[in-house]
Amino acid sequence: MTKLTPKSPKPNKGKSTVRSTVNRTTSIKQHITTEDRHRAFAREYVALAFNATQAAIAAGYSAATAASQGARLLRDAKVQAYVKEFSQAAVERAEVKAEDVVRRLNDMLMADPRDLVEVYVSACRHCHGVAHEYQYTLAEYNAKREKWLDAGKAPQDFPELGGVGYDANKPPVPECPECFGAGRPRAILKDTRTMPRGALALFAGAKEGKYGLEINVHSQLDVAEKLMRYHGLYKRDNEQQGGGSGVGHFELHFVDAPAREHDPRDGEGA
Repeated sequence: MTKLTPKSPKPNKGKSTVRSTVNRTTSIKQHITTEDRHRAFAREYVALAFNATQAAIAAGYSAATAASQGARLLRDAKVQAYVKEFSQAAVERAEVKAEDVVRRLNDMLMADPRDLVEVYVSACRHCHGVAHEYQYTLAEYNAKREKWLDAGKAPQDFPELGGVGYDANKPPVPECPECFGAGRPRAILKDTRTMPRGALALFAGAKEGKYGLEINVHSQLDVAEKLMRYHGLYKRDNEQQGGGSGVGHFELHFVDAPAREHDPRDGEGA
């Protein structure tokens, strides 16, 4: 007698695959914790050059609320710790010590821009001339007078104007009818070979432009913000802890550098 074994019904492979995929996706989503999101945000924040909005999007937050989410996350103490952790790791990978970076930023912040370029305001050609007429330099006077005489003109007819002795280092004269005391400004570029360390850190390069040599410098306000972030000195952190409004801002108090010899602010020349 032949024994018949009933066949089991074949499962629907398509539906089973869909159900399995859905279950697996749900399981993965359930394992993404808040801490995972926070660490992902901190990692992307460092990788994306401290752009909180883009970091929030990369960490999986909605693009519509990424800006507000990023600002909120940056106020979280744990997120700040993660950012510091990832920042230190990035510095170590680059084989640069954090202390060296902070020291260079400090040099840039404390640098005097006048060690890079200065603007002198000197007297115009009429300030110190006789009767405020155009004043020659000695070389100009001699060249023009020689040319005048070579042309066969009478020496007594040579236009003396405001006389000889123009000195670009003299200060403007308020009574001058030509410049009205405003003088003639001129930029003085410093030699990079003799710049102080802070000025060299602030120096971002130079190029020949349409109107002459162009000097580029790093923004000291940007540098200040980076240092404030590093040291945790944002005023908003204190306001959050004290229940304040949480509006992020910081305060800087700059002290004037000591006056130099022939400083244009003194109104005196060399």
